[in-house]
Amino acid sequence: MLQTDVLIVGGGPAGASAALSLLKHSGLKVVIIEETSLESVKIGEQVNSSIFSLLDYMGITKENFDSRHFIQGYSSVAAWGTDRITVRDSIFNTETESFQLNREEFDLMLLENVSNEGGIIFPRTKCLAFSQDENQHWTIEAKHETKGGFSVKARYLIDATGRLGSISRKIGIPSKRYDELVAVGKFFYFESSDTVKQEIVIESTEEGWWYCASLPDRKMTLTFFSDAPIIKENRFEKTENWNRLLSKTKHIRHKVSHASSEGKLWVKNAFSQVTDSSSCKNFLAVGDAAASFDPVSSMGIGFAISSACHAAKAVIDAESGHENTFLNYQENINTIYRQYLQTKTFFYRKEQRWSDSDFWRKRI
Repeated sequence: MLQTDVLIVGGGPAGASAALSLLKHSGLKVVIIEETSLESVKIGEQVNSSIFSLLDYMGITKENFDSRHFIQGYSSVAAWGTDRITVRDSIFNTETESFQLNREEFDLMLLENVSNEGGIIFPRTKCLAFSQDENQHWTIEAKHETKGGFSVKARYLIDATGRLGSISRKIGIPSKRYDELVAVGKFFYFESSDTVKQEIVIESTEEGWWYCASLPDRKMTLTFFSDAPIIKENRFEKTENWNRLLSKTKHIRHKVSHASSEGKLWVKNAFSQVTDSSSCKNFLAVGDAAASFDPVSSMGIGFAISSACHAAKAVIDAESGHENTFLNYQENINTIYRQYLQTKTFFYRKEQRWSDSDFWRKRI
């Protein structure tokens, strides 16, 4: 049986950041279990300059990054509430400097740092069962894709499995979902970097809204967001229907008119949800497993890393004998989420042109 202090399930930015924070600021042993081979499709995301303060806390400086990891963000504009392009309001943060991440490179860099700091990582491994003893310590039964089953004994368990919060669901942790938002998107590639304007563009339509962003390596991500029933009924996950929707946009369609599409359409959950882990001892959820946000907020990666740092601090403080550290962590998550819901409602209500459509009626 493998013995560790903290087991983190999920090797994305939240899981890796929790591991790095623990390894840099305590003597605790850390193991990460990740179900995938670390090669899944990841959407590029916008972050602001405050991310470098969080990364510095984990021992990663801005100088550790290069053009593979992110590009400097420029204008962020939107046709929202009007068919005219306007500068997008920075309603979810006050930082003006932004960056566009290459998620594959960024995520791998975080995991490399975890390994360099002594963390143990098991990719292509599933967690099958969880149990707690009288001391609230965890035993986890896991199975590697090719090497078979093994057990892990850990004092603390952290769920970093993303929006689906698979570990929280397996052990009966309640969550509350607020919508059914789904993302359907594709990557595009430009032959010359001169044709890629470094900007983020958002455009609302009757059926939902579009997000377009430049990425490193002459790539661009183009994503349509709507509710799952609308996507299913209209079969917007089909290329021909998605392209038809794109052709109806006023601004977004021009962004990729000189680009080649790369790969198939992908479909990802984008719903808003919050999880309450306060009922379970020696357990925390981080990142999207703790609280997931509408992508219009640009809160995903920033929250993933900050929540992971705070969760690690809660574990370290608990080890030092402080009481209520996990409860305080959950209360902070709840406060952030309440503020987010108020701001999200305010932002969506700026769009009044399609108040009778299924998508907008639920939001305005």
